[in-house]
Amino acid sequence: MSNLMKVLSLFCVFTLVTVCSHAGTSMSYKIVGELITIEPEVNEEGTDDSTSHVEAPPIEPADLSNATLTVSYETINAEGEAETITLYEGPYQEKIENVMQVSEPTEATISLKLTEESDPMTINTVIGTDSDVRFAYLDRPGPNDDFLLVGSANQVMNPENKFSITGDLSFLDDNETNTTTIDLIALGYDDEGQRQWKEWGPVLVNDGSFSIEGDIDQSIMARLQVSGNDYFIVSEVILEPQGNFVVSQLGNQTEELSVVSGVGYHAMLIESWQQDKDYIGLVEAYATEYDQYVERWKAGEPEPEADEEGDSDIAENEADTEDSFDSEDSVAEATAAEGCEEAVAQESEIAESSYTPPKYYSLMQKKDEFRNQVLREIAEGDGDPMARYLAIDMNPYEWRDYTSQLAALRPLVKEFDEDFVASHIQPMIEQMERGQIIVQNDAALVPGQKVPEFTLVDYDGEDKALYDLLGEKDLVLIDFWASWCGPCIADFPELKKLHTAYTDEDFEIVGVSIDSTMEDWKGGVDEHELPWINLGEVKGWEGPVSTMYGVNAIPKGFLVDSQGCIYKKNIRPAALKDFLVDRYGMDESLVEPEEETEDTPEVSS
Repeated sequence: MSNLMKVLSLFCVFTLVTVCSHAGTSMSYKIVGELITIEPEVNEEGTDDSTSHVEAPPIEPADLSNATLTVSYETINAEGEAETITLYEGPYQEKIENVMQVSEPTEATISLKLTEESDPMTINTVIGTDSDVRFAYLDRPGPNDDFLLVGSANQVMNPENKFSITGDLSFLDDNETNTTTIDLIALGYDDEGQRQWKEWGPVLVNDGSFSIEGDIDQSIMARLQVSGNDYFIVSEVILEPQGNFVVSQLGNQTEELSVVSGVGYHAMLIESWQQDKDYIGLVEAYATEYDQYVERWKAGEPEPEADEEGDSDIAENEADTEDSFDSEDSVAEATAAEGCEEAVAQESEIAESSYTPPKYYSLMQKKDEFRNQVLREIAEGDGDPMARYLAIDMNPYEWRDYTSQLAALRPLVKEFDEDFVASHIQPMIEQMERGQIIVQNDAALVPGQKVPEFTLVDYDGEDKALYDLLGEKDLVLIDFWASWCGPCIADFPELKKLHTAYTDEDFEIVGVSIDSTMEDWKGGVDEHELPWINLGEVKGWEGPVSTMYGVNAIPKGFLVDSQGCIYKKNIRPAALKDFLVDRYGMDESLVEPEEETEDTPEVSS
């Protein structure tokens, strides 16, 4: 990491003198803003890594000449109406001083508009406390600039429920400490049982350290996200009123952080396994092996052969996982639906692949199982209902093992009051029950079976029945996607080529959008100029059609014939091209000089 960061200018310094009720004395605080510009990483040849062999262009500082800063808060006036109080609004100047008055800690918004036409960038904070407020505009080499707090974030409105998280991250050895950001995020339920995000931050690390303060009315699981130039670390935290958490290095590695409070549910549910010497040893071994794997990958070196005693279980563990959750492995045992015998016969001819995961994968599984075993014991047998609830919320079970989760969760209905059950337990049960249905549906839809019928509206607003569309074609790819799904969009160029090449062979694509709004769906169709049949369920992950098809990740494609028989499931463009070429022959339009890109990862719900 050779990035050079320069504080180019102090663009705003102003002191807000607050007269408020605080131990009988007036209290002052200041808000300080700065511009930080980060230069791109430059290699020995004098080029930046983002452009490889292209000479790095000069770095232009952000233009703040037309920028407007606003500090405001919302209140209820004497008439009972919502009102916005503006504490400061104006252009950036070298120094601004204003006298303000607030009577109590107040949730405020710091808003920055670079131009009159641009959308505002906002920071939420609390003013009227003993804490100063410092923020920065982080001018990055690319388009992803940030407007965020520096060093500390204070969102404490109720001191009785206050928590604090502090840490010194200088051990990460990031030469540019100001490129490291901290974000604390919790996903919980509101009083109506709806999932909602709560965020404290993001915060730019200052001299290697940071502090986050907030308040909560009950214990909740949260994730502390640490982002740097070449790392992204997620740590689990059980936030609790009056909890004080310290973040530090865990052992002699930097793949995972230590978070310690010493008391409460955090100590019980996280420190109990994270601070165990055996767990730390597994994390250190995993980190070492993963770093070596990355170095070999960068150097283009092959993976070492698996030894008989150490690595042989890696492939077995991977195979066990696939056998449990990849429904296509059971094709040979499935009874073909009437008329679908050809699909089963063709699928059974495909040779099984022999893949041995890297050694670090086995170590990652071992450390994860160490954690999960402790949490499962708490989830299934602890005498404290809240401890059991939090342990279940941390999900110590196998991926998509909703049966075990529900078995541990349902007894808690009798352990909490009606309000907590309605707003926390029941929504989680419903989510898991839906997940269980999706898993069952996904397992049932294998080659040789028929896809379910459905009717959805097309781009022009007309209802289209799937089997009416299938009956007109030889093969159809049913492609579940969304306008926000990067991997889906990455597949479109190759799918367009295949659609054009094999239209005369009666090959068709039926796109099914799981966007949440008609505007997003039709906007995605227009933006990417999708030439095939476009249908919209437009109900997000909750739609009955996507549930019926076992959709828990996109893109998800089913290649079916005119009778609805599944030939291939979860098929991506590279495999689809091979299948179509084998069935219809090579089309001249597919012979192109450019290299074929590998499939990008899918996006999960």
